[in-house]
Amino acid sequence: MVGRSTARWRLILLVGSVVLAVALAGAALFAGLPGGRSDAATTSPSARVAEVSPTLAPTEIATPTVTPAPTPTATPAGPTFQPVDVFATPSAPPLHGALPTDQVDSPAPRRPVPAQSAEWLSLKAAGRIGLVGGQVVVLGAGVDPLLNPGTGLAVPTARALDTTYARWIIEPLGYGPDVKGTRFTDQNLWNLCEAGATTAALYYWQGLTGHPYVTGTAGYFLDPYAAEGVAWPSPGPTVARSGNGARIGTYWSGTDTVNGYTAHARGYIMYIGMAMQPPGWQSAGEAVYADTSGKPLYPTIGAPRTNIQVALNWEASGHAAAGWAEFWYASVMRFEPTAARDLQMAVTLDVGRDGVPVVVELDTHGLPNWQAGAATPHIRHSVAIVGYDNAASPPTFTYIDTCGRACNSRGGNQDGQVHVIAQSQMVLAMQDTVGSGFVW
Repeated sequence: MVGRSTARWRLILLVGSVVLAVALAGAALFAGLPGGRSDAATTSPSARVAEVSPTLAPTEIATPTVTPAPTPTATPAGPTFQPVDVFATPSAPPLHGALPTDQVDSPAPRRPVPAQSAEWLSLKAAGRIGLVGGQVVVLGAGVDPLLNPGTGLAVPTARALDTTYARWIIEPLGYGPDVKGTRFTDQNLWNLCEAGATTAALYYWQGLTGHPYVTGTAGYFLDPYAAEGVAWPSPGPTVARSGNGARIGTYWSGTDTVNGYTAHARGYIMYIGMAMQPPGWQSAGEAVYADTSGKPLYPTIGAPRTNIQVALNWEASGHAAAGWAEFWYASVMRFEPTAARDLQMAVTLDVGRDGVPVVVELDTHGLPNWQAGAATPHIRHSVAIVGYDNAASPPTFTYIDTCGRACNSRGGNQDGQVHVIAQSQMVLAMQDTVGSGFVW
C-alpha cells in the first residue's frame, strides 16, 4: 500500500445494573469516514473462496512455539492485578471536524456485533478467561490471573512469541501476478491491514488449538461487492475471469514467492478480508466494501475494530455453533482513562500467560516503521502485539505489521521485520487521530 487513504475499557459495574455498550461497539460510521490505508500503488484481487475450509486443520500444522523470558519464574510486572476495562459508555461525537472514530454505538450495519453478556465480560475483565492445554477455560474465582493456570508459575515480566513464521505473514500487493501467475490490479488489497493483523493473531491459535487453518487456506477470492449488495465499482479491480466471462478473482495459498520472498498465509488473509461471514452478517469479509448509502467503496476503507473482534472470535472458536461470540476476545476503546494500564495487562495475560497476540487498531503516525518526518501519515491501521518487556526502561511491546515494504516503503519498514515500540508510544498511537482501541 503506497498510501492507505489517510482517514479510518475501569470496569463500570453499578450495583443493580451494568451499563454495557462496548465489546459491541466501536465500529466507525462508515458514511463519509476517511478510511483504510492506501499507501501504495494502484492494483487488484477478490472474495469468495473456493476449494478450502479454513476451519479444517491438516494432519500436521506449522506449530508456533514460544520463547519465554530467561527468567520465567519472575514476579509479574506491575502491581496487584486490576480488572481490564471492557465495560464502557459511548463517547460524545467528535467536535470541529475531528474524525468520527469513537462513535461506538454505530456498528457497520451489515456486519452487526453479537452481544457479549455482562457476566462473561466480568470474567474477561478479571482475567478469568484462560487457555489451558488448548482449551479455553474459566478460572476459579480465587485464582490469581497472574499465575499460569497450567504450571502455577508467575507470568513472566517479559515474553516474546516465536515469530519465525508469523513475521512473513505479509499482505498481497495490490497488483499481480497472483499465485497462478495471472496478472491483476486491485487497490482493495492495499487496505487489508486488519485482515493481516487478524491472520497473524489466529496463526498462534492454530498452533495451540488446531484451528483455524491459517497455514494452508487456498483458493480464488473475489472482492465481495455482490455480497455487499452493491454493483461492481467503475473503475474497479481488474481480475481473472472464467470462460464465460464471469469474474473469479485472484488465487492465493498458504505460502508463495510471487514477490521475490517467501510470504505466508496470504490465502487466509484474503479469506478473512473478503470471504469470511460469521452468523448474522449480511455481507462477506472483515473489510467493508460499501458505504451506508449503498455505494460501492473502491478501495475498501478496511475494517472497524468491532469487525476484528467478531472475526477473531468466530475463527478462533472453530466456527462453534453456539457461544462463539464469547469465545475469547473483547474490546477496550482508546479513550478510556485506564487504557495504558489495560493494554499492558491485556498483553501480559494474552501473550505472557496464554500465548496469543493482542490486536491493536491505531494511527500509523505513532509507529516507528511509518516515520517520515513531517510527512508521516495519519492512517487507520492494525498490528498484532506478540511480545512485551515490562521490566525494560522504558517498557516495550513487540509487534508484527503485515504491511510489507511494497505497502509501506518508508525507511523503518522491511519485509519480514519484527518491530519494538515503547508501551507508552503504542498507547499514543492507539489514541491518536484515527486510532480506535485494542482487542484481547
